[in-house]
Parts: sequence; structure tokens; C-alpha cells
Amino acid sequence: MKEGEAFLRRFGLQDFSLLPLEGDGSLRRFWRVKTKHGSLVLIFPQPGAFGLREARSYVLIGKFLREKGLPVPRIYAYDEEKGLILVEDLGDVRLQDVSPSKRGPFYHKALWILRLLREATEDFPKEAVLESLSYEATLMWEREALYFLKEFLAPNLKEQEFQEVETLLHSLWEQARRFARPQAVLHRDFQARNLMIKAKRLYLIDFQGARLGPSAYDLASLLIDPYVALPKREREFLRERFESWYPFSPGEFEALALFRNFQILGAFAKLSKAGKSWFKDYIPQALTTLRELLGFFFPEGKLLIHYLPRF
Repeated sequence: MKEGEAFLRRFGLQDFSLLPLEGDGSLRRFWRVKTKHGSLVLIFPQPGAFGLREARSYVLIGKFLREKGLPVPRIYAYDEEKGLILVEDLGDVRLQDVSPSKRGPFYHKALWILRLLREATEDFPKEAVLESLSYEATLMWEREALYFLKEFLAPNLKEQEFQEVETLLHSLWEQARRFARPQAVLHRDFQARNLMIKAKRLYLIDFQGARLGPSAYDLASLLIDPYVALPKREREFLRERFESWYPFSPGEFEALALFRNFQILGAFAKLSKAGKSWFKDYIPQALTTLRELLGFFFPEGKLLIHYLPRF
């Protein structure tokens, strides 16, 4: 904490107090900096070289998005050597927290953010990416399908069942991989916990993993989000609105939503095992959505449902 306080003083703050903020799935640490003029947020990187690279990507991509008119928190200061970042405080209200009767306008604002991401594609700073430049077929297989298999399903599968499921997933991947196209700036975790509300404005956070990819993936992330569980009618309305701007290929949305759902369940299982047990609460909804999506893929989908656990 001493290095954080020193960083704040170098920025020009003298009279301040620090309050810890609850994190999410990240290993980063967040502190609210209270001053007589208002509050800011201090971000500590996760340990190691990856944490420093993540901080750098956050700063470079955050500044780029803001220049392109995206509603992201203002970055006030950055210590590249330590990975410390001082940003605008957006408060504590997430899109997840908004009641169903009031969330409609904010979901339309979320669609507009997706439009702005698409429009920013040509100038995306490729040197800023944290991992791969594009959402591509290898990532779909290793970081979504296999991730789902190893983290979520494997603990309850026998060896033969593991091989059977891997074969089914590979067949699904062969069908879906053609949709991994660099159409737009892709957030890749575009869901209600990463959309903050301040003064009736919607802000995008956790953009350090942005890359190029299919915009239908971010839309799917928003619409199948287990943190909110949008009703089918609401999902269809929002999807049709976005497709009126950027039409999808037949089957594109369903395939990308399916692989996004694989990623969600793999992450929830891994984070739960790491001690963040509250992620278990959202697994039943994610499984409900997965069963619905698997219905679009015959015969693999029906066969894969057989191996899904009950929660």
C-alpha cells in the first residue's frame, strides 16, 4: 500500500483516504481514493509480468476508446514500472443492479456502445493487445471448448466419457470456427457487470483484453449474460435491433453464443474452485442457456446435453 500512497502523492494528492473495493474474477486490487474534491479509483496490477502487461493494455486501449468517443473511465495517471493506474470513479451501480422495469434504455445504450466499437475497428492499436490480436479458431477451441471441458465437465466424467465429449465439442468447433472473423473491436466480456451507470450514463469497463473479432460475440455476451437472465422476448428484440445495423450470417449468432457460454461455465467453475464461491450462484442460469443453445446443433447438441450436470 505504501507504493500506492507514494504514487498518489506524486500525482499531487496529499489529503486522502483509501477504501478497498470488492473485486470480481480478476486478481487486480481496487481502492477508492477519497479526497475533499471527490473520489478516484486506484488499480493495483495482479502479480507478475502479466499484471504489468495487463496494466499497459488497459491504459493504451482505454485512451484509444475514449478518443473514439466510447464511454470509458478517464485515466488520470499511470506508473508503467509498477503497473499502478488512477482512474475516474464510476460509482458502484452496474447494469446488473438495474430493475427490469428501468433497464430497457440502458440496454439500448449498450447496443450503441457496440456500434461505436465497430466504428473504431480500423484504427485499433494492435500494439496494445494483451494476448492474441484476434478472436480466432484456435482460441475458440483451447480457451472456450476445451476450457469448458476441463474446468466444468471433467471432474464428473469418466475417461471414456471425457473422450466422447471432446469429440462432440470438436465437431461443434468445426461448425463454428468459420465465424471467428476480425469484424470489429471485440471486448470479449461484454456483460452487465462490466457496464457501469453514473449520472444516467452507461460506461464500459474491463476493456484491457480487447482485440479484433466478430461483433456478434459481444452481442451474445450481453444477451445470454447469466448475471441478468434476460427473458427470451427481450433478447430477441435487442438482437433484431442490432442485426438491422449489422446483419449476421445464418447460424453465426447461435455458434458464437454457444462458445461464449462454454467460456462462461469454464470460468465460473474455475473461479468457484479458487475460493470465489459466489460464481456458483450463476451456473444454473448459464446451464439453462447452454441447453437452449445446444438445441440449434443436431445431433451434437442433443448428445452433449446428456453429459451436463444438474444444479
